[in-house]
Amino acid sequence: MEEKQILAQFEVGFRQHFALSDDEWQSFIDQGKLKLYSKGDVLFSAGDVVDKVGFVCAGTLCNFYLTPDGNRRNKSFLQQGEVSACLSSFARGLPARFGCEVLTDSVCFELPAKALRSLSGSSPGWKDAFLQMVTALALKKEAREADLLMLSPTELYIQFVETCPDLSQSLPNYHIASYLGITEVSLSRIRAKLGLQNAYQRQ
Repeated sequence: MEEKQILAQFEVGFRQHFALSDDEWQSFIDQGKLKLYSKGDVLFSAGDVVDKVGFVCAGTLCNFYLTPDGNRRNKSFLQQGEVSACLSSFARGLPARFGCEVLTDSVCFELPAKALRSLSGSSPGWKDAFLQMVTALALKKEAREADLLMLSPTELYIQFVETCPDLSQSLPNYHIASYLGITEVSLSRIRAKLGLQNAYQRQ
């Protein structure tokens, strides 16, 4: 797909959610660019000060933590229409505590964090859009924390299948298990208990 087509689709989806004038949209586009990523690429790593914001146009990304002993804990999956950013870097210039990996070939529209800060501070439309984006991130984080504290592993998996059916079928088992906070063996047992016959994926 050509860059113009990708940007056109991005604009349609974005402006369905946020009320921006043509000038506000053009100012945004002028300060960013499309970036193509391949599976396995890393947008940023833990310890980086993340000085950009990425809007996912296509593909699947994953925010993840690495524990001191090297174990991976998947924080969230990002798909079309979602934002790749680190709020602690954006707001306070602090190093990220998590990384962001590309799980499938992806396309993002990226712009410098300072450009988005400037837009949100000088443009009414972008001020509202930025507030909505931050609120959405906060609500997503709150829901994720509540789920991990209140739901059993089986309930977590059922919810994941219901809310992310495409990811539940396409992601390798270790990514799903990491997101749920369980081992691959436990995930297989849950699937067997539920009578699911998903193909075992490791790629």
